[in-house]
This record gives sequence, structure tokens and C-alpha cells, in this order.
Amino acid sequence: MLTVDMRSHSSSPCLASAFILFMSQLNVLASSSAFMLLPSIPSRRRGDGSTSGKMARGGLFYLQPHDETSSCTALKTIKEATFGMGCFWEPAESLLKQPGILATTVGYAGCASTNKPPPTYDTVCFGNDYVEAVQVVYDDNILKYEQLLDYFFEFQKPGIKRQYASVIFIDEENEDGREEAKIATEWKVKAIESKVKPKDNLSYDIVQIEPLTRFYKAEEYHQRYWEKQRLRAFFGIILIVGASGTFDPVIDAVVDDISLFRLHFDTFCNAAFLVGAGWMLLERLLARDVRELKRGDSAASILDTGN
Repeated sequence: MLTVDMRSHSSSPCLASAFILFMSQLNVLASSSAFMLLPSIPSRRRGDGSTSGKMARGGLFYLQPHDETSSCTALKTIKEATFGMGCFWEPAESLLKQPGILATTVGYAGCASTNKPPPTYDTVCFGNDYVEAVQVVYDDNILKYEQLLDYFFEFQKPGIKRQYASVIFIDEENEDGREEAKIATEWKVKAIESKVKPKDNLSYDIVQIEPLTRFYKAEEYHQRYWEKQRLRAFFGIILIVGASGTFDPVIDAVVDDISLFRLHFDTFCNAAFLVGAGWMLLERLLARDVRELKRGDSAASILDTGN
């Protein structure tokens, strides 16, 4: 409910009040994980039966092939690679901006035991088995594996703990696994021998090459994390400033009194901020939607035309 006592009949107070309500409601939406998850977008069917456009499914963004021939060709060139890159939030976003990279998914990998239950963020943080990992889907026609390794090293944020280890995971059961292991080993040896100091003075010696056992997609709130948090932070700052009374002179200049849902504007900003913060805390505590991704699941999602 929006209640406004206007000093004049001009349209400016109405627009200002509507804008404030719109901003506040967006913060509530921004605090909801449902607002951040994109539904499946149906592809447009052409007259010849081929498809075009983009689809979003399971957090993966990709271009759909135009016909069956291009689909078969794309299937051979779209590949997966998995890396331990330290805290996975920023590297996943940085990689997605590079040419040839079609999708990134953050998750957990590197546990040698097959008898342990699926990990959660808490068990990874307090354990010593799993690595925060980024699974990359890329187009081999555009981006070769060796160049992808350069991106991996450039954007990683490794730490001391096993959780933040720098790891190139090799899928040994994949038909390309042996070739990738050879390329990764040669890439590391050449990098060390070159004695070129990369940024942040990281040594190539820290990079480990390990077999990929299982990859678990992390909880949904970790996917596209910074994309979500930037929007939430923006509206959070707006609400904090609103609760402090900073907007009062502006509001008083155009209206005698403004109340949202029968709450004074300052009180409403405080309440909206607390609701948003509370939801984020609950999302963090209750999320248990970790699931294993089988070999090829991410690449198959890229090529899925929705049929």
C-alpha cells in the first residue's frame, strides 16, 4: 500500500513515490534466489524446423544450433574441463567472459574416496578432501585446451588450504583425457622452465594435476554468485541510506508525508533490509541442493534444444 500526502497536484511527487516503492520491491526480489534463477526459455522454431536464439537451463547460458548438422558438429567441438582455482566465485565469472567459454559451473571435486556422502559447502570448508572447483564448457573450435590452461592460471585465486588448491583435473575416462594430461604436463613444465613471473608472483609449481573422480555442482546460491551479490548490495545500500534519514529532505521537499504499507519510510527501509538479510542467512543455512554431474552433463545441456 502506498499513501502520499502531496503539497501540490503535480505529477512529480507521484513519480518519486512510485520510484521509491519500485526500488524497495526490487530489493525483496533481489533477496530471493528465485529471482536469480532463469527459467527455461523456449527456442524459436523456424519454418524449416531448425531452432535459433538462446536458452537458459540449469544456470547455463548457451547458443542453440540452427540445424541437425551443426548440432552434430558442435557436439564434437564442445568440451568440458574442470579446475581447482581457489575460491570459485570470482574465477567462474572471469572465465565466462573469455572467448570460446560457453558456461561455467561451480562445485566440488578432488575427493579420492568414493564412499563419502556428497559434500556441502560446510563440509568442504571444514574438511580436507574436496576442492572448490570450476567446471568449464568451451568450444574447441574457438579455444584450445592449452589456451584454457593459461586462463585457468591467470584467473585462479589459490590459498593454503586443500579447499583452495590449484588443480588441473584430468578426466581419465574421457577419450580426450590422455591427450589433455599430456598437454597439461607439458604446459606446466614449459611454464616453469620459462621462469617468467606471472602476475601476483604465483609459481607454476603450486599447480597440481589430479584425476577427476566426481564433480558435484555446488548449492544454487553459489552459482553466478557475484552477479547476485552486486545487485543485492546495491539495493542494500539504498535501504541503509533510506533508513538513516538521508532521503528525508528530498522526500519532504515534494510530499508532506510518505508511508509504505502504513510504515514510515525510514521504518520501511529498516524492515526491508532486515527481511533481505534474514532471507540470505536462511538461504545459506538451508540450501542442500548439491548434486553430482556426470561426465558430459554440462556439455549436453549446452546442446539441448529443448526437444
